[in-house]
Amino acid sequence: MVKRTPFVVEGVLRSPILWGSLASVAFFGLIHERILSYELLQRYCAGHPVEYVETGLFFIGLALLGAKALELGAQFRTLGHPLLGPVPPGGPISADSEALIKRLDRLPAARQNHYLVRRIREALEHVSRRNSAQGLEEHMKHLAGLHADRASASYALLRLIVWAIPILGFLGTVIGITMAIASLKPEALEQSMNEVTGGLGVAFDTTALALALCIILMFVQH
Repeated sequence: MVKRTPFVVEGVLRSPILWGSLASVAFFGLIHERILSYELLQRYCAGHPVEYVETGLFFIGLALLGAKALELGAQFRTLGHPLLGPVPPGGPISADSEALIKRLDRLPAARQNHYLVRRIREALEHVSRRNSAQGLEEHMKHLAGLHADRASASYALLRLIVWAIPILGFLGTVIGITMAIASLKPEALEQSMNEVTGGLGVAFDTTALALALCIILMFVQH
């Protein structure tokens, strides 16, 4: 159990959700300490609990995209590094597949899950199982489809966040309108106008913030 602890800690530290949460906490801390004293930030990001949730989800979404960018950047930087060594005269043959897989096993652990390394390993394992390269092209097309599905699934949480933020904006609209209606007092209309406009402000501000944050996340994603 003790030996696993460093890996658990490392996994937690690499979690985009954790870093996004920490970034949102730091952001709100700067706002409440008046270090970020812009009126728009105070109004749109820290004016209502719904806005806190929207902004927190936005930071988590940005952290997810940042982690993706770092991962892909690291993989692009290693594309020019040798993987299998020089090609033997006449090209590689099926008997070499086991030796080539062992070469891949000697790569640094950080490169074992790179897309290119995984694709080459799966191709070599196919050749090794069949002791022939027959059907390799069809197998590679099948793997391409599987990897495309896997890449799409890796954005599932981000898609959920992009879906949830506008829903929270609409929830803020409902809450704000409810606050405005509840504050309306016909017998003291003039005195209640401040509370009514405050409720309408919550309704419009939460929706405006949600739409703005969603637009930013979608543009960064694409």
